[in-house]
Amino acid sequence: MREMMIAVLRRVAIALAGALCYVAVGAQAAHAGVFLVNSTADLPVAKLGERVCVTAADTCTLRAAIQEADVDVTTANTIIVPAGDYRLTIPPFPEAGFAGPSLASSGDLGIPDGTLTIIGAGAGKTIVDGDHLDRVFSIGELATVSISGMTITGGDATGGGTSKELDLGGGVYNTGTLTLDHVAVVRNHADGGGGIFSIPASFITIENSLIADNTAYEAGGVRFDGGGELINSTVTDNTLLPLPKANYLQDPKLLSAYLNELTGYGGGIDFRGGNNLDIINSTITDNHAIKGGGGLNSAQSYAAVSSATSIGITLLLNTIIAGNTSTGGGADCNVEDNIIQSEGHNLASDSSCFLTAAGDLPNRNPLLGPLAYNGGPTETQALLPGSPAIDTGATQGCPEYDQRGVARPRGACDIGAYQRVRSATKKRRRTHRRTRSDQRQRA
Repeated sequence: MREMMIAVLRRVAIALAGALCYVAVGAQAAHAGVFLVNSTADLPVAKLGERVCVTAADTCTLRAAIQEADVDVTTANTIIVPAGDYRLTIPPFPEAGFAGPSLASSGDLGIPDGTLTIIGAGAGKTIVDGDHLDRVFSIGELATVSISGMTITGGDATGGGTSKELDLGGGVYNTGTLTLDHVAVVRNHADGGGGIFSIPASFITIENSLIADNTAYEAGGVRFDGGGELINSTVTDNTLLPLPKANYLQDPKLLSAYLNELTGYGGGIDFRGGNNLDIINSTITDNHAIKGGGGLNSAQSYAAVSSATSIGITLLLNTIIAGNTSTGGGADCNVEDNIIQSEGHNLASDSSCFLTAAGDLPNRNPLLGPLAYNGGPTETQALLPGSPAIDTGATQGCPEYDQRGVARPRGACDIGAYQRVRSATKKRRRTHRRTRSDQRQRA
């Protein structure tokens, strides 16, 4: 963990050094390239396109920094966001959950184009709150974005029920290429993808992160419609809601949701086959669906472009899927015209996840602790003593660190996002016993 944190701090220090080289006197606003946010207020940039992040209040806000980064798409920009509660207060235009190209001037923080890295001070320190006005971040199809070290919360793609569209991605709506690292996406809401919605032809990597307590009618935690990776992450306590009891003919949104089956599947994760989804050393627990796949739904919504184009499937390695529920269909997993392919060494609490590869453990209780801060920037579920997930993960493909940044010992990879570390005393006792046994055998 120490080595990993040093690497993260080094990256932040380099970015800060770049920012300080550009800081303007008085305003403390950085030129394009690196922007150092110095205010938690939600204010737009004063003069768009000036290559300077400065608001009318002579500050650099997160919204203003993103606006200026959006203008200069030829530069790979970086935004440093210090600790603080960044609450979005500017109402969306034209409405919440807008699915077209989104700009950062109002509502969500839209990043339509370019390469942008946003670095927070840690998931427990930098909080970006949508205040239920709109979703929080929107990533355009020409954008390549990396977001790390923050919590994304309070997003509501429906604008509190005011929008008339099908509103996707309560915390994040991705149509481009996105990486979330050491991020908590919690307590967001949408019609589809309560935490995150990633559309066809997009790609998203989620690593060392927490997706929890999000709600939707479909895909409570994450909806993957394009390619994706979920690595060293926890997806827990996401919930699907039943459609309101209303006359569908009087509400075009509800009618569209009903006709397109945008309801009931994938409490934690809903995968729709646009490209492969790789789930590695992750923990998917205590999510709830209505029609199936409380933990994971793997379905096919998109036909292959040609006979030479493969249909995406879900691949599982060293992953826990347990304690999920569904009113109908499979509790932990559900499959519709698709495949869940085990790469081995996965654990599920029922038999719905097709775990038949080497090292798989279906119908097992993983013996997990509650979601808590067990070290590291995001909450995790610890493996309790006696857990069948301890030391039973595959060595090949096992990440070097767990979700918290704790090193995984060689040859002793645990299943799931959390690596249980034996105490130094127990290690010494075990080594001492082996040494005495060897000495007796030689004698």
